[in-house]
Amino acid sequence: MTVGHPAAWQQQAAPAPAPGPWAARAAQSPSFWRLVAVEARKLVGTRSDKIVMACAPVFLIGLMALFTLPQTNLASAGRQLQPMLMVVQLGLLLVFATVIKLVAGEWQYKSVQPTLLVQPSRIRYLLAQATVLAGVWLVCSLVTFVLYPLLIKSAAQGLNHNYLLGSRPGWVLGVTMLATAQVLLTALIVSLLIPNTGGSLTVFFVVVPMLAVARLALPEVFSLVYPLEAAWHMAGDGVGWPQTISSLVVWLTLLAVSLVVLSRRDAG
Repeated sequence: MTVGHPAAWQQQAAPAPAPGPWAARAAQSPSFWRLVAVEARKLVGTRSDKIVMACAPVFLIGLMALFTLPQTNLASAGRQLQPMLMVVQLGLLLVFATVIKLVAGEWQYKSVQPTLLVQPSRIRYLLAQATVLAGVWLVCSLVTFVLYPLLIKSAAQGLNHNYLLGSRPGWVLGVTMLATAQVLLTALIVSLLIPNTGGSLTVFFVVVPMLAVARLALPEVFSLVYPLEAAWHMAGDGVGWPQTISSLVVWLTLLAVSLVVLSRRDAG
């Protein structure tokens, strides 16, 4: 029997080197807040996204001026608050367009694959995106809450009307946050159900404003499905509780359906 050289035998039998710290880090799933940071960077990931977000405050202030300064009847608190609902729906369109691009574009162009490869949990991925969207909601709500009263106060004083919103800041903030949340949820639902950036933007920019116009024409009918009906109700200009409840049920059902569809969507 031939015996190999002892040095060669020892070299073959030597244990494999232990993995270094880099390998252990690579095997770990990224932290939740790192996922949040990644999703936040995606929101302004391209030059066009940065330009859109930079123009969003200018567009918002312009719409505020358009809907507040020409008012001719601001004698009540409700009259002074109602233009804000249109400002939220239209003045934040640039921000919500970026949100739609973030959510729908990832599935259209399959850019969601690297994220799900690094950490396969769709729940963590959705929670990270939801955290970013919650931040967008808070910023948009607070900016609107700070800027809108300044313009509506100027408009009211120009008509020799008393500025009435200053005595009810909690109510104003609540309506602002609710309206912003409902428009943002509408954009999210559309982008989840239509995983195509162009299609989602078309539906959001066409169908949602059409619902607003239809509600003005036939409020008893179209307020049943109008996404901001709860905010209008809170502002004191809702059609009634049946329409408000119907609107909430419709859009919460659509949100649940969109999440189920997303959980079963192929990322490949």
